[in-house]
Amino acid sequence: MQTDFPFVRIPETLYPIVGAPDPGTRIYRRDGSQEESAIWFDAITEVIGPSVSPGGVGMYCPVSRAAVYKRIKEGRLSIFLFHVTHRKTTLFGKNKILRDNPYGYVPASEARAWRLELEARAVRQGLISEEELEGAKPDWEGEFLAWRNRNERLGLLDVYSPWEVTRGTAQAERDHRKQKAEIKRRRKRKQ
Repeated sequence: MQTDFPFVRIPETLYPIVGAPDPGTRIYRRDGSQEESAIWFDAITEVIGPSVSPGGVGMYCPVSRAAVYKRIKEGRLSIFLFHVTHRKTTLFGKNKILRDNPYGYVPASEARAWRLELEARAVRQGLISEEELEGAKPDWEGEFLAWRNRNERLGLLDVYSPWEVTRGTAQAERDHRKQKAEIKRRRKRKQ
């Protein structure tokens, strides 16, 4: 198990709440009813901060889901699992089906640290330079998001840039309606 990585620290006194780790890993497991899962999630969030599902690690780190699972199994990434073990009756008197898979959350801080580790390794191996990593001309406003592929139909992929978001979604929606109206006018002219 890796020790120099900035893992979230879980004191043993919290094991009854978050679950005990599997031997040789950082997989913390807890069993309980569906009702307990919300309380467990709130406790986890208080302890580890923001978290994502194993598939969501890709938002922070350019890796596949398989790489995430491999790193978890090797004990180089923490995950908190909640296995629903008790059958629950819904408000309408029907039995709720138990989940086959547990709820699982990975600390976002560890996903960010993993990205930094990968970037440092790529620079060390000469695969990329620091300048390439940062970009020669950083795009702080996200203008690339507004590019349209000429082969795609107009209006199919409406992407707002961060600048539009800061102006407000209401204004962006008005602009979007204007664009759609303009597209309709162009189509009518062609017919």
